[in-house]
Amino acid sequence: MKSFITIIDLIILSACSSKILYDNNQISEAQVTDVTSVGRLLSNLPEPSQRIPVVVYDFQDQTGQFKYNDNFSNYSSAVTKGAVSVLIKTLLDTSNGKWFMVAERNGLDSLLKERQIIRSMREEYKGADGKALPMLPPLIYGGMILEGGIIFYDSNILTGGAAAGYFGISGSTQYRRDIVTVYLRAVDINSGEVILAVNSSKTVFSYAVNAGLTRYLSYNRLLEAEAGFTVNEPNQLAVRQAIEASVYSLLMEGALKKVWKFDNETAGNEAIYTYLQKRDNNQNNDIIKAFEPVQNADSNSGVLGWINRQMNFSNEATIVKSNNIQPPPLHKPLPSVK
Repeated sequence: MKSFITIIDLIILSACSSKILYDNNQISEAQVTDVTSVGRLLSNLPEPSQRIPVVVYDFQDQTGQFKYNDNFSNYSSAVTKGAVSVLIKTLLDTSNGKWFMVAERNGLDSLLKERQIIRSMREEYKGADGKALPMLPPLIYGGMILEGGIIFYDSNILTGGAAAGYFGISGSTQYRRDIVTVYLRAVDINSGEVILAVNSSKTVFSYAVNAGLTRYLSYNRLLEAEAGFTVNEPNQLAVRQAIEASVYSLLMEGALKKVWKFDNETAGNEAIYTYLQKRDNNQNNDIIKAFEPVQNADSNSGVLGWINRQMNFSNEATIVKSNNIQPPPLHKPLPSVK
């Protein structure tokens, strides 16, 4: 009888655990990824005078960093290895696909194999009318190669916390800030010259809150309770925003240097003005300046001033001002695309 009751209890507990797992407001079904603020800027950009054919061979994680862990060694990468897919989607989403014509190069091996299979089949067999099947059209080629990667991932650039307790009631909080940095450059295929080079960075913020209670209910009865939660900003979201900011900066810097131009000059000038405001205003919150010593003795000097500069970081992807000189025009025009 006791074993039967034990089995019934186990069944009830398993049913409750399933309900908690699947009937939970924190669990949602698969959905399309939300558009970020920089992604919205890219999709609303004015159209160019000519689509730009580009190729992306790879966009690697060059940080060599592993996920941070206080308790044990973790050999998982701190950032994604699939950043090239993020970059390609960002290019295709720019102005709803009207800026770039992206040729597949990351999976070029598979593409060439499949084309070889089709070519062999068309040479060996004929159509229903008995005529030879047409040959495959040629692959499109690019006018530019986009290179770069995720270059830096700096962990624990800012950590801190606070705790307090009174008569058995306690609470604490901790936070940590990391930074991911992306570099992107455009190379002219005709000459091999690097036309543009930009970089952007994005902070990754995490914090934890804990509370506890310890109380004697009687001389031999002790009550202990603990509760808490942790919020970690997803690394993949930070990488995505940094890549989007780099593409946005690359387009605007290219427009400033007359590498390409907008079809509607008025709308293009407005977009460039918006970009310059974002770029130049971000110089006040630059990561480098936060760690530079203050030259003038004012209210921002000392330890408190340093902490204040850390806490005033913007949580959006930051565009770093480019110091590139004016490049010469492309030696040959990009191939026209209808």
